[in-house]
Amino acid sequence: MKQTLSNNLLTVEISSAGAELQSIVNNHTRHQYLWQGDKKFWGRRSPVLFPIVGSVWNGEFRMDGNTYPMGQHGFARD
Repeated sequence: MKQTLSNNLLTVEISSAGAELQSIVNNHTRHQYLWQGDKKFWGRRSPVLFPIVGSVWNGEFRMDGNTYPMGQHGFARD
C-alpha cells in the first residue's frame, strides 16, 4: 500500500512498509528522481537499512556482554 503526498512542486509516493520512498516526481517537468525498481537490474527501490548498512562479523554482534544474530542490513529492510 502506498501513500501519496503532493504540493505545487513535487509528488511523492511512500510505501507503508517502512516508510520507504517509492517515487519523487517534479510536477512541472514530470521528471522521476528515484530508481523505479527495474527487476532486470535490481528490483528494489530504496530499502530502509537499519541499524546497519552491510553485514556484521560472523552474522552476529555483541552489546553489553550479549551476542545477537543479525543478517545483512539489520532487521528493518524486509
